[in-house]
Amino acid sequence: MPLPSIIILTPSSGPTAGGLLVEVRGDGFPVGPVLPPAANVVIGGRAARDVRVLAPDRLTCLVPAGDPGPADVAVQLLDAGGRPVESAQAIAPGAFTFIRQSLAVEADLTRVVRALLQELKRQVLENVVLTVHTDFDADTGAELHLASIARLPALVLVGPELAESRFYATNQRQEVPDGPGQFAVRRAPYTVDLGFTIVGVADHTTELLNLLAATQLFFHRNRYLELARDPHDAEVGSVRYEMDVARDGGFRITSQPNESNVRSFSGRVLVRGFDLESLAGVPSDGVVEIGAVVERVDLQPTEQVGSPALDGIVHR
Repeated sequence: MPLPSIIILTPSSGPTAGGLLVEVRGDGFPVGPVLPPAANVVIGGRAARDVRVLAPDRLTCLVPAGDPGPADVAVQLLDAGGRPVESAQAIAPGAFTFIRQSLAVEADLTRVVRALLQELKRQVLENVVLTVHTDFDADTGAELHLASIARLPALVLVGPELAESRFYATNQRQEVPDGPGQFAVRRAPYTVDLGFTIVGVADHTTELLNLLAATQLFFHRNRYLELARDPHDAEVGSVRYEMDVARDGGFRITSQPNESNVRSFSGRVLVRGFDLESLAGVPSDGVVEIGAVVERVDLQPTEQVGSPALDGIVHR
């Protein structure tokens, strides 16, 4: 059995969450049937998934989760029974780099929330603030304890809450056949609905009722929230997300008799079908539309794997 070697990984870096398809170029990889695999790949001390030997100088695998920074890559050949061959191993120190996204970078989720705030400020009321719920208060009217409001009237946006959206989900496989001797790698985003609680506060009944009506009309007249696909490139266009009042979260007066004149209402709204990792969310990360092909892998006719019935297509 020839000894394996590793030359390069493509791509050579990826997210710490793993799941990225990489191609390992080298030599001495034993071409065998699709199952069982002819080699194991270990990246950063963790086993990669779905290892496929495509040719003596090429294999692919799905990267496991890892710690930020460089990681060693090891290819361990297996015998016919699937057992590791101790003397047939190649190690490439620091060949793959795990990258954790910086929390200081404005991601797409941040841009969506900011776009909603800007539209509420422009169409309803200038005094709109974003806050989070950090304290528990079981008393009715606890919405008033969610934020310190400098002046009245005001709108307080609480959230977002992210919930999986099965209705808008793309449900695509990461890899699909793309003609004889080819398969395509696609970016399949994770689709969520963004839920927000909106609290309106005023110290006059007339102001409160007018603010309640204006907020309800805002979501009636604005069925979509539009966002640029890439804030640095207008030519790639924009994307729209459906926006609506939640079925069980209609706007209603929530204030109760108290020592002050402060009155409030609340309601729950949704921004539907937001695709995580579908836009340009971090520096050097290009716009990836839903279902876009991000890479194609060509199999040479002499290097096709599996039985002739597969016609050279590697199914995953």
